[in-house]
Amino acid sequence: MDITFKYRDTIISTPNLEKKLKRMGISLDDIEILPNQEKKTEDNSKEFKTLRLKSNIDNLTHITYWSPNTPLPTIEELVKERGWLWNPETKTGLWTKDYINTLYYDL
Repeated sequence: MDITFKYRDTIISTPNLEKKLKRMGISLDDIEILPNQEKKTEDNSKEFKTLRLKSNIDNLTHITYWSPNTPLPTIEELVKERGWLWNPETKTGLWTKDYINTLYYDL
């Protein structure tokens, strides 16, 4: 995994930070290490389908995307994977378990 850092307004990625700093003639004090970011590669061969989630209790349609090359997840799996389950401790997420139980795929 590459380490990404900033040096004089330039962002640099390297698999071996120690070696890179030595080659550049600088130290750790001269740089700012940036958080790891997953590199996203564009793959034009992938298509994504629109998934519509509806609830039995309201007229809202929730839209997300799904790759047809993978099996369609259950709604519970989808919600967990996307981080949509409400967590009362951290106060993050979108939906409670009760609301999730009312959702269905509108295919």
